[in-house]
Amino acid sequence: MKLAIFNLREDEKNALEKWRKNNSEIEIIITEDPLTLENIELLSGVDGAVFAQNKTLEDDIYSFAKEQGVKVFATRSAGYDIYNLNLLKEYGIKLTNVPSYSPNAIAEHVVGMTLYLSRNYKKIMNRVEKNNFSWRPEILSRELRTMTVGIIGTGRIGIQAARLFKGLGATVLGYDVYPNKENEEILTYVSLDELARKSDVVSLHIPATAEYKYLINDDFLAKMPENSILINAARGILVDTEAVLRALDSGKLLGAGLDVYENEHNFVPRDLSSSKLNDDLLKSLISRDDIIYTPHTAFYTTSAIENLVSGALDAAVEVISTGKSANEVKY
Repeated sequence: MKLAIFNLREDEKNALEKWRKNNSEIEIIITEDPLTLENIELLSGVDGAVFAQNKTLEDDIYSFAKEQGVKVFATRSAGYDIYNLNLLKEYGIKLTNVPSYSPNAIAEHVVGMTLYLSRNYKKIMNRVEKNNFSWRPEILSRELRTMTVGIIGTGRIGIQAARLFKGLGATVLGYDVYPNKENEEILTYVSLDELARKSDVVSLHIPATAEYKYLINDDFLAKMPENSILINAARGILVDTEAVLRALDSGKLLGAGLDVYENEHNFVPRDLSSSKLNDDLLKSLISRDDIIYTPHTAFYTTSAIENLVSGALDAAVEVISTGKSANEVKY
């Protein structure tokens, strides 16, 4: 069995070596580069390809993979919206993901951003840097136990975030197309409209499907209570960024915690510290003291990296060996 691993990052190397010790019979081709038409020959003779792509693949890559007998594309992520499912289906190539690698990592990040915003830490620290140590109404904060948190999407990550918020004393509401009665000890399911109207904090935990594009828009934000908080650690396309800026400028939103950004594929994960940032919208997110922007790092813990690497590799091996995997994407 032969696999090709693309986009291997420095932080993934230890996890890969740990997996290889237990799977020494499998030959692995490794590159730190993404798969493109320029290095497409790396697919020659491999049974499966393992990715952490942040940009779409050219259509010719799918047909070439079919010609080479590649059986599976395995992504080291939960999301798979950048892959062309129609072409994968046409060419008979399986796609696997890692749907549950560390829900707690993302849930902790969400709660951390909420506390950071609700307690006005960024505003306070900016004032302190100017030797302003005064107590003023603009940095007065609320306790989380007095707030209602709305969780949109109550899967593995969403429900873990709900548990943490409830543990801190918040009232938790939930919206999901497929409500789970087992979650009702943690949260109360309501309609999306009611969640927007009653939630002091809204946190997104849904996939980037066409129906959810710009779910958070001017209309949704207008329904939210004054001085509320928006958290997005799911997918950037769920949020109309300019609508969020308008809501912040009007005072509707107290703050926004954005671990993802709708145009992030141009920047994440790259070191551009020596370059000029050519995205005015992203620059505005970074500069404001009522926004926390992190570059898609909510998941970024040691446990999560190990689970993503081993999960993707295990799924690829399963498909090649048996023709199926529990982590296979259905299409």
